[in-house]
Amino acid sequence: MFKFPFNWLAEESDIEVSKDGLLEWLDLQGFEIASLEDCGDDTLIEIEVKANRPDMLSVAGVLREYYISKSMPAAKEFDADLNLTATAAPAFSHAIRVLSDDVRRYCAIEINGLDNKAPTPPHIKRRLEKLGVPSINPVVDVSNYVLLRMGQPTHIFDADKVRGAITIGNTEAETHFVSLGDTDITVPAGALLIRDEEGPICLAGIIGGHKAEVDADTKNIIIESANFAQIVERTTSKKTKVSTAASYRYERGVDMNLSPAGARVVAEMVAGICGGVIRPEMFDHNPSPYVPQTLELTRERTNRILGSGLSLDEIAAFLEKCYFKTRQTDAGTLVAEVPHFRLDVALDVDLIEEVGRMYGYHNIEPQEIKLHVPYAENPVHKNAGLLRDVMVGNGFIEVLTYGFIPADAMRILCLHEKNDGLYADIHIQNPLSGQYELMRPTLAYNLIHTALRNLSIGSGSVKIFEIGKTFRRDPALPDDDSDAYPDRNMFAMLCCGVKHPKGFGVGKDVPFSIYDAAAVLHGIFDEYNIKYDIKNTDEIGLFEEGAGAEIFIGGERAGVIGKISGRALGNFEYGKLAKEDMLYLEFCFDGLRAAKKSIAFESDFPGIMREYNFIVRNGVAFSDYKAILCAESPFVTKAEAVDVYFGKGVPEGSSAVLLRVWYNAAERTLSAEEVEQIEDAFKGKLLEKFGMELKA
Repeated sequence: MFKFPFNWLAEESDIEVSKDGLLEWLDLQGFEIASLEDCGDDTLIEIEVKANRPDMLSVAGVLREYYISKSMPAAKEFDADLNLTATAAPAFSHAIRVLSDDVRRYCAIEINGLDNKAPTPPHIKRRLEKLGVPSINPVVDVSNYVLLRMGQPTHIFDADKVRGAITIGNTEAETHFVSLGDTDITVPAGALLIRDEEGPICLAGIIGGHKAEVDADTKNIIIESANFAQIVERTTSKKTKVSTAASYRYERGVDMNLSPAGARVVAEMVAGICGGVIRPEMFDHNPSPYVPQTLELTRERTNRILGSGLSLDEIAAFLEKCYFKTRQTDAGTLVAEVPHFRLDVALDVDLIEEVGRMYGYHNIEPQEIKLHVPYAENPVHKNAGLLRDVMVGNGFIEVLTYGFIPADAMRILCLHEKNDGLYADIHIQNPLSGQYELMRPTLAYNLIHTALRNLSIGSGSVKIFEIGKTFRRDPALPDDDSDAYPDRNMFAMLCCGVKHPKGFGVGKDVPFSIYDAAAVLHGIFDEYNIKYDIKNTDEIGLFEEGAGAEIFIGGERAGVIGKISGRALGNFEYGKLAKEDMLYLEFCFDGLRAAKKSIAFESDFPGIMREYNFIVRNGVAFSDYKAILCAESPFVTKAEAVDVYFGKGVPEGSSAVLLRVWYNAAERTLSAEEVEQIEDAFKGKLLEKFGMELKA
């Protein structure tokens, strides 16, 4: 948004300005009128300025746009007639040293012997007060005035309060800085800070410091008019939570060619009001001098995009109207030189947009859009849709969380580098806060945090899932390779609390167990008709010892399943609220393809089901002995684990696993003798390979 008094604009103009004509033109060009406010004999106009048009955040910018509507041949120049020598080593009272590449340009002028007790001219004070800017003293008022008039932020130091050389550079660590109004600000590492030999005197481009503040007794000043990198300014403003009229403009972009003009205008106005002597040299640090940008445009491309029938001469005329200098080549191409203040123009389509708005979009005939869009199935979206259907059908709620997690999330989750697939340490260079510093390698942190927050507000149970991306580093590629940080599409599920509350037919609350997580996993892959294996592991720090496993598909590790450890939960704010087991499942669904399902008709003959209670050593995976059992005979149609028991009667280091096995033949009824022969065969193999015996 930018607000300005209409009378100010009219008085700055070289031609007569119609208020109705101005409002109509601005609205037509996309600068919507946000508000109109009567102010005595004047009107305050507030327009909506898009982020890509920072040149409109000044009276000069709005006036320049109005000139276009009147086909003015050139924009009004806002500068001062001061004959100053630009140099990198002026004879100032203080040396100036620029130590950062984030300073795109830095201009300074020194004035000695001024009288800052002189009154601010009434027209300056009146215009500032209409916009809610209080009058402080002539020097400060002129700085604020020039910002609104030209769009160039300036800052003024009391030269007598500065000690030694002035340096502009990036901070290496957090720094405390006392700003105007005696406010203590913590400046983050990497921010641009201006210092003298005793410490900080200005947070560059954002706010001045108390130490070198200009007051009524100021006699000697150094005027700063600079151009700072947008990203650094925006990051610093967000982290310090300090936003000013200057930072608002720097974040969006300021024309670097304005820096010397801004310094000259402030110097001329201050000297005209307060007297003093302007030193004959201007400090001008300009490491990358401005080179006009040129873009090429063809008649065919312009008309194809706009749907118009303009000639090359008409296209050139429209661009010239917007201050673009053009020339035509022998090949029939138009070459346009971009005005230095149009920071938003970088491609030929930006030129075409200018042609379109000058031609008038209402003059373009609407045409039916005809597009041939071949259908290409997106496997990621298809898998995500299938997973959502399965989980919602099972009563789970989907959550959506940020892709960034706290910097110490790996410590909180008890994960270390050896936890392949869950650990990663990809940090954001300029995070908004420490809570969003790490790109998540797993969905576990956010799901656990969400579950605990729900438990903290009285939820008896939590059944949630998330589908999102995780990020890892590929150690085989160098860090500066764009492919070194691949993302993966992951599915994760978490359940905890009470599954079935105490009530009719249920004597006590039934909590979720690891078998519920396993049932979800089985249901998902049954839907895909994909075979998978589960292998126990104690290498995942997130899970309780003996209660974690890895999921394999086709021999490749795809994910993990297990019970989250109390140690990890204890690192969370509400971790103690998890009274029951918290179960977690996560796997990568990149490349998953649902296999075709064949219909197998059940036998017309009755089947046989038998149960076996085996003693199994800890560490032996169910998938391993199930494979042996099912491969023993084609008559074994299904096998599943029904229960696991630890305790009395079971040797230490083992568990009692209750297996249920189904036998059936398609053409006849199996005899008891045939089933016993199959049993004897797989019992022998299980004993030989895994030491598994039936519980006595």
